[in-house]
Amino acid sequence: MVHTEEFAKRATRAVHTAAHTLGIASPGAPELIRAGERAVFRLGGGTVIGRVERSTARWQEADREVRAARWLADQGLPVSAPLPGDQPLLVEDTAVTFWQGVDGEWTVPKELAVLLRTLHHLTPPRALHLPELDPFDRVLDRIDAAPRLTTAQRDQLHAVHHDLATRLPAVTPVLGRHVIHGDANIGNVLATDHGVVLFDLDGICWGPPEWDLVLTALYRDLGWHTEAEYADFCDAYGFDVATWDGYPLYKAIRELRMTTWLAQKGGESPEIDAEIAQRITDLAHPEHPRTWHPY
Repeated sequence: MVHTEEFAKRATRAVHTAAHTLGIASPGAPELIRAGERAVFRLGGGTVIGRVERSTARWQEADREVRAARWLADQGLPVSAPLPGDQPLLVEDTAVTFWQGVDGEWTVPKELAVLLRTLHHLTPPRALHLPELDPFDRVLDRIDAAPRLTTAQRDQLHAVHHDLATRLPAVTPVLGRHVIHGDANIGNVLATDHGVVLFDLDGICWGPPEWDLVLTALYRDLGWHTEAEYADFCDAYGFDVATWDGYPLYKAIRELRMTTWLAQKGGESPEIDAEIAQRITDLAHPEHPRTWHPY
């Protein structure tokens, strides 16, 4: 995987060129918001958001995200909207997409639950070609490419992955197979003057709704949501995933994903490096209490 600084420079060139191609006027230079799985930019004072994938290997996901967002908007689900025109654009050997900026504030887990309950009962058109959920998507690539991991840390992450992947087939979801968001957490919802908006749809797929519910339960366990917030979330959705016997394994997979995602940012600061090391240590001890910090 391209390291963050190099990727950020290439992504800046790509989003600038792509914006010119689509005729997007921006009085200043694109502002980099973050560079993780992809680079996200603010243009036009925040009226437009540009997203740049790390390579053309993610072209299909970018294309699916645009088409899924347009379909969901047609169904009345409040989602961030891609700008008109043919997207993604191929620039700097990667995929670039542009979206309407959302001016909003963070909201509460209950609002996410309402959106998920609606999403999980929609039937997508066949032409959308949604994939099946891969709980370990990108995990091995992240482990192998993370810039600051030691050999011992990589070996430990590989061992955790192998253990979880071996145990996964024995888990039986109870909510059926539906369209799911894939990365449903409070960070992907904003409250606006016109209601809440769901975004970051690149992980949309077919899968068990439990997968979309686990992150909110995990955030409760980590102390990032209160017990009252979690209770409201469960009441709004109509199911408490933490009572399902597959929850511990799904939770462990999510913890592995969160750790390998953060490992891409190794070297950015001493605090991040310490957090990565702590998370890797904790993964080997599911029974230990977590003192993780959100990033």
